[in-house]
Amino acid sequence: MAGEYLGKHLVTKQSGEEGLPVNSVYLVQKINIDKEMYLSLTLDRAGGCPVFIYSPEGGMSIEDVAEETPDKIFKLNVNPFTGPDVEDLIKAADNLGIPGQKSQLVWLMKSLYDCFIAKDCDMIEINPLITTKDGQVMAADSKVTIDGNAGFRQKELVEMED
Repeated sequence: MAGEYLGKHLVTKQSGEEGLPVNSVYLVQKINIDKEMYLSLTLDRAGGCPVFIYSPEGGMSIEDVAEETPDKIFKLNVNPFTGPDVEDLIKAADNLGIPGQKSQLVWLMKSLYDCFIAKDCDMIEINPLITTKDGQVMAADSKVTIDGNAGFRQKELVEMED
């Protein structure tokens, strides 16, 4: 079934009308999802800093969530000189409705930030960020974009681009 998409174009809101070619299909293990959320880290160009954008509503277009329930979108600006504040990351767990997974979420968000800085990212988006029925926090799907001007520093990533 997955093979029927190979060689065709996938059209989404993000791809535009022409879509993007499907060159490979990944088969993955089924996950027992308990809750779906949204988490991204991108640049706030106006604020001159990285910003986490997150929502307890995941698994759907974040644009739709912002339009229908803007009160469920949270933003956390990060000081680029000190990195994310642990107290703010703990509050994010409460805002996401997963207070029992605070330590997992703090570790994940700090790791995302470290990757974002080290790899010259424009954006890291996890949608959905999930909790499993046994209480694990996981990225069920993600997308990463790298600053197009950083290719000379990120040669290994440029080589992997599809």
